[in-house]
Amino acid sequence: MPCADGRSERGAAILLAMITVLLAAMIAAAALGDLGRSIESAEGRQDQAQARLLARAAADWARNVLADDAMRTTVDHTGEPWAVRVPPTPVGEAEVSGEIRDWSGRFNLNNLAPAGKPDEDAARQFERLLVALGTSATQATVLTQGLIGHIVPESPGESSDGPDPGATEQRIAHDPLLDVRELLDVPGFDTEFVQRLAPFVAAAPAPSRINVNTAPAEVLFALTSGLDLNATRVLVAERERAWFKDLADFTARLPEGGQAAPGTRLDVRSRHFLVTGRARHGNAVVRMDALLDRQENWPEILWQRIL
Repeated sequence: MPCADGRSERGAAILLAMITVLLAAMIAAAALGDLGRSIESAEGRQDQAQARLLARAAADWARNVLADDAMRTTVDHTGEPWAVRVPPTPVGEAEVSGEIRDWSGRFNLNNLAPAGKPDEDAARQFERLLVALGTSATQATVLTQGLIGHIVPESPGESSDGPDPGATEQRIAHDPLLDVRELLDVPGFDTEFVQRLAPFVAAAPAPSRINVNTAPAEVLFALTSGLDLNATRVLVAERERAWFKDLADFTARLPEGGQAAPGTRLDVRSRHFLVTGRARHGNAVVRMDALLDRQENWPEILWQRIL
């Protein structure tokens, strides 16, 4: 499937994204009229409240864009309107911007232990990703097992000598990871390494599939066998000229000797997206992040936070 013509389609995509975010912002701004009259606080607090509402409008903007995309196509790639970053745009006295990032193109850390049960195939894939980022094979195994141990439930009374026969059967469950920064709680994952790893991993509900149209070369290397990192970089470069229309197309275009690794969950469609909205009103600047789940046509908000 050939990629869209660069300038014309990208210009149209930017226009569509800007119009959509402006509409969302205008709706939010209209609602602010009553809010402004009802709040008897300092001007700074009003600026903060209005900036928060405008930032939240980014989530609705993103949901509309992604819902429209789902109705138009069954293939997701970075040449689509949703992937266009909306630059800072004046809206009345405020300024808003936003972007949608595909979380399905990254390795989902929670795939290491979906439902609290370790997945050996996912563990091998994560180890390959760590090796692609410069970690030794031995250290990659240690880090992977440490992370799985952080996610997987622990049995009370269990020790290196085996489980305590007198312990109850109840298991203490850790919640799935919600943020990549939680890796800092795992031994061996220091700040520098987590920052290096962050562009290639995500924390989303598991099990989930990885979109081969948006995955970087390092992730594709982790998900395949019989290929080196340079081969997957060439594959990504070719992908930018012609997206994979389906998994059969992806398999057919793998270099000789390459194949999907065992147990790999692949797709050409994305389900999870991270939305970032930014708003400035007066002296107040607000950023909002939200994780969307587009399991059906209308994306649901899994979580959101105001920064």
